[in-house]
Amino acid sequence: MKVQTIDTKRRLVLPGAQPGECYAVRMAGLGHYELTMVIPAPKLPKPRPAEIDALLVSAALTPAMDWEQLRALTREP
Repeated sequence: MKVQTIDTKRRLVLPGAQPGECYAVRMAGLGHYELTMVIPAPKLPKPRPAEIDALLVSAALTPAMDWEQLRALTREP
């Protein structure tokens, strides 16, 4: 087992690691740490304004009836 030393800025050098890689650190037990490489999710393309407008028109939260029909259904006679 190779021993690594923490520097003054609390950094550890991992053999085989590349610059920019991210790791999640978990304490597995007293004096034992587990490192797991975090792989970032792929970036999705930015939606175009026309796609956003189409989504807002077809949204489930948009009422399917007009205000007068809704008022007739929700008011007591």
